[in-house]
Amino acid sequence: MYGIFDDVFWWQAKKDPHLAIDKYITVLRDDQNDFYGDLNTFVGLYGGRPLNNSEDSFRYRNSRPRLTFNIVHSLCQAATAKIAKHRPAVSFLTSGGDWSQRRKAKNLDKFMQGQIYSTKAYSVTQKAFLDACIVGTGVIKVFMEHGKTKLERTPLIELTVDGAEAGTGEPRQLFQTKLVSRHVLAAKFPKHKREILEAVQEPDDNEFEEAKYSDLIQCNEAWHLPSGPDAKDGRHIISISTATLLDEEYTRDYFPFVFVRWTESPVSFWGNGLAREVKGIQVEINKLLAQIQQQMHLATPKVFIEDTSKIVTAHLNNRIWGAIRYRGTPPQFFVPKAVSGEMFSHLDRLVNQAYEMTGISQLSAQSKKPVGLESGRALREFSDIESERFMVVGQAYEGIFIEISRQLIALVKEAVEDGEKIISISFSEGSGVEKIKWSEVNMKEDEYIMRIQPIGSLPQTPAAKLASVTEMHMNGMFTKEEAH
Repeated sequence: MYGIFDDVFWWQAKKDPHLAIDKYITVLRDDQNDFYGDLNTFVGLYGGRPLNNSEDSFRYRNSRPRLTFNIVHSLCQAATAKIAKHRPAVSFLTSGGDWSQRRKAKNLDKFMQGQIYSTKAYSVTQKAFLDACIVGTGVIKVFMEHGKTKLERTPLIELTVDGAEAGTGEPRQLFQTKLVSRHVLAAKFPKHKREILEAVQEPDDNEFEEAKYSDLIQCNEAWHLPSGPDAKDGRHIISISTATLLDEEYTRDYFPFVFVRWTESPVSFWGNGLAREVKGIQVEINKLLAQIQQQMHLATPKVFIEDTSKIVTAHLNNRIWGAIRYRGTPPQFFVPKAVSGEMFSHLDRLVNQAYEMTGISQLSAQSKKPVGLESGRALREFSDIESERFMVVGQAYEGIFIEISRQLIALVKEAVEDGEKIISISFSEGSGVEKIKWSEVNMKEDEYIMRIQPIGSLPQTPAAKLASVTEMHMNGMFTKEEAH
């Protein structure tokens, strides 16, 4: 049975749990080989590499030619630029609190603003959202290191969950398999320095093949959530193949990760991305472009010369008013038609179909105005319709900042209980730079609620923004001074 090693689950093992974890991860990843193969395919399509099982990939394995028209890259970049460009801010509200609580909530806004900027949250979330567009799920790890809160974009290929648990959408255990410098790991766990430095790396998966001749070593980190509020089976373990480096109780009811998905899957914990949606179209575009390229190379002008004709081939040149001497049958010049127009029409249909399927317009992806939209009002209405298409995705992206803030606060509280002094530095136009201590803003979780502050909905370009403001002013929505 999966998860059982020496008649106990890995989180119940009292001796050498690293052996059970290593075996369990190997079994899970072998069973989910198709899933990880798809991840590599989607990343390859985004990066412009041919599919691994295609003839082009076998033929050009060394050269790896890039795609001529990478629709996957275009769609993912456009979606990221459209949705992840926003910088949501988290605010804390009190319900019926006194002046002191309201002041703490206001300062907690500033404290969290400092945490967001110190952890480079906006940059990390943009990278994770791009991952969501490509492979379906973007992952952000939230942790504390050297007394400071950290956010780290985590590639999905590093994570492993039980397939049965993932089908319910609520896994109780999660594994991260990561390549780490053995010297960095030895400095972090000095008690196991000898085992770490002497560990032999024997990668089985292709993604770890490069580690064979490097300083990197495969490290596993495993979490098991508590089965209930009073349960003691929550466990967190960091291990390598030959040793358990850290083994501690895990009391939180969530994993130290924040997930963002392009679209939710009803049958899996992981989401679906843009690359999966247009994979078939991208493959067809690749084949069509290869055929067009081959025909273009073959379609060069030809000269037909009869065998009995006596023609000096040196006279066949590009001289103006050049003379060609011949005896017998004159040469015939033939310029073949390169490519059928139907092939280019089919290519255009495939490209348009990819944009229509995903709901991303060519206006967003290529800064190309759709045919028939001439007025500025029509373009703004078109942009509004497109924005409605991604409302759910946009709300999910904003929601990850609530979860990030919740996990950061939990980490700060634990660090303060352990004697750490956490200070956050914020900046505002009125107050300038402020240093805020956690002791000044510490509030119980039931004393406040978190919400995302509204994001400006005006168009981004100056011309469109001016037109929108002018229209709202003419309709009496605000005064001339407010418009300026």
